[in-house]
Amino acid sequence: MRTAAVAALVTAGLVAWVVGPAVHGQAPAATARPVPPPDDDLPPAPERSPRNASYAIQARLDPAAHTIEGTLVLEWRNVTDVPLQTFPFHLYWNAFLNNLSTSARGDGRRAARAREGDRGLGYTQVRSVRLAAPAGGAETDITATLRYVSPDDGNPDDRTVMEVTTPAPVLPGASVRFAIDWTSRIPYGDVGRAGWVHDYHFIVQWFPKVGVFWKGAWNAHQFHPWTEFFADYGVYDVSLTLPRGFVVGATGTLRDRRPNPDGTETLRFVAEDVHDFAWTASRRYREKTARFAEAGHPAVDIRLLVQPEREHLSERYLEATKIALRHYGAWSFPYPYGHLTVVDPAWGSASGGMEYPTLFTGGANIWAPPSLQSPESVTIHEAGHQFWYGLVATNEFEEAWLDEGLNSYHEEKAAQRALGPVGWGKRYFGLTTQTRGRRGGWPVVAPGVWIGRGENDLAALRETGQTDVMARPGWHYLNPSSYTLNAYGKPALSFQTLEGLLGDETMTRILRTYARRHLFGHPTTADFIAVVGEVTGEDYGWFFDQTWFSSDLCDYAVAVTHKPQRRPEGFVEAPDGRLVLAERPPPREAGADAAVDSEVVVRRLGGVRLPVEVLVEFADGRTVTATWDGKDRWTRLSYPGARVTRAIVDPSARIALDVNPANNAWVDEKGVARRAARKWTLRYLLWLQHLLEMHTVAM
Repeated sequence: MRTAAVAALVTAGLVAWVVGPAVHGQAPAATARPVPPPDDDLPPAPERSPRNASYAIQARLDPAAHTIEGTLVLEWRNVTDVPLQTFPFHLYWNAFLNNLSTSARGDGRRAARAREGDRGLGYTQVRSVRLAAPAGGAETDITATLRYVSPDDGNPDDRTVMEVTTPAPVLPGASVRFAIDWTSRIPYGDVGRAGWVHDYHFIVQWFPKVGVFWKGAWNAHQFHPWTEFFADYGVYDVSLTLPRGFVVGATGTLRDRRPNPDGTETLRFVAEDVHDFAWTASRRYREKTARFAEAGHPAVDIRLLVQPEREHLSERYLEATKIALRHYGAWSFPYPYGHLTVVDPAWGSASGGMEYPTLFTGGANIWAPPSLQSPESVTIHEAGHQFWYGLVATNEFEEAWLDEGLNSYHEEKAAQRALGPVGWGKRYFGLTTQTRGRRGGWPVVAPGVWIGRGENDLAALRETGQTDVMARPGWHYLNPSSYTLNAYGKPALSFQTLEGLLGDETMTRILRTYARRHLFGHPTTADFIAVVGEVTGEDYGWFFDQTWFSSDLCDYAVAVTHKPQRRPEGFVEAPDGRLVLAERPPPREAGADAAVDSEVVVRRLGGVRLPVEVLVEFADGRTVTATWDGKDRWTRLSYPGARVTRAIVDPSARIALDVNPANNAWVDEKGVARRAARKWTLRYLLWLQHLLEMHTVAM
């Protein structure tokens, strides 16, 4: 082993022991599998979506020119109570048109394009927009009404949203059919979620997509660097033409495959009750299949498209997908589609870790120790989006935490139950690439060091938690780090904290009720809070005020002081009622057996006020548990004549939002803490001495 490698190993071990809190030793075993509940005591679920935005698309891929020629017919039904005449459409790939788009201005993509040249550019150019007439009738060309709008920032150079106007309003309950022809240039794969790398194509947000009429107005936000998407449900009938030899995966099921005389083939996919359509094509894919079939769940055929160099991870990909289907199906609503496609993205692509209806991407390194749970963690997360995003379609532009946060909470819970805690490790000797957080290099794993649920989120919360209020539109956060924390980590911790306050059974009932009531819908933050109140029978607005609508941190600390037990000095009452001078007390005793009065002081160091429990243990073996509402800055618990040996605030770790669990416990162990610190210090100094000796010999 090279000296550098030894240094890396020692560093990894040392850091693992000091970063804390973590779980050391053997990883806990997985728990029993969850079982879906009977539906008779839950809200009824709709059998299908409103299907008010359905698309028939025909598209041709030119992999040499990196272009798509497409034609679509959108049948849109007015399910609102107002007539509508102006219709916005998303043209997401115009974010890559130049360096003037809102997205390019917001995330430094100009530097990436400077490295990659023009291949990092992309666009969606609409050639014509027509109103399709009933069979036998003439179409009405409305291309002249097309204009670009920037509803979020007024950027006149942004082209990611267009509007068209119909000759007459579309009345409530009526339908309109738009026929749109367009050409797209596919951006190179390391500057956006969509793109190409070599012969790998990941084609998402690729067609003109109508906005959502929501809360009495059109909701069609521009493409921002770190926000995602929002769309209505419908039926997709998509025919893709591309050269033969490509392995293709797509939303929906393959209904037809037709060879063409020019050496291409056309594949037709159909998907019902979905709100988007994505596809991928590559000649390098290796195809693996599995079937998820368990009691209480509909059967699901799983198709994995994996890169050859990561084929050895296939079973782990497939098993992680089953974990998500099993747990999310029991905790929300069973996955209703009969198929699911898992995509292992190409190296150098920025498409890893993305979700679309019945299709998602994972991501992993070639060297993937099982203890690091990669590709398991990202697979569980993205498969989980089939529920929180796929079946319950919240507005990811404006309320990302209702999707990403709820999904992150469930991802960590499912992974902990099925796989146990994740191991601590670090990668060395590798290159960082723009692949949505993936890092290459040789993994060094700290043996026996396991990271508990939510620990990584707490680190981010400590660092940037006070930057932004969580409940705000995604493009209003200060920077990508704040978006990541408030869309993923903080809401996941808040859901975990709510579970701690309510109990697992009540929390699961809340989520099952929420999923069924808003299946194929667009619920809001207020809808979720209303379900919490409905299920618990209490108003939990105070909790969300402290967490979702606040940038304050949660931090409780405990300390204990011992004072010699006070003995009478002066006049005291004798048995006969006379006042007499008390006898002079003997010299004070010392040591652990001395009589003392104990005071436990619990402090609220952060701004978040949550009720907490305080566990107090005494030298005689007794324990008491006190409850504090956390509203004041501190509270004092007094125990005259009793020696407190340990005090813990939040002993059951229900408050996952507490940013500093290290100050939650006080222990009176005379010299034990010093001995433990000396033990580990000496051990690592010994290892460091050996390392330096090896380095000296090598030189």
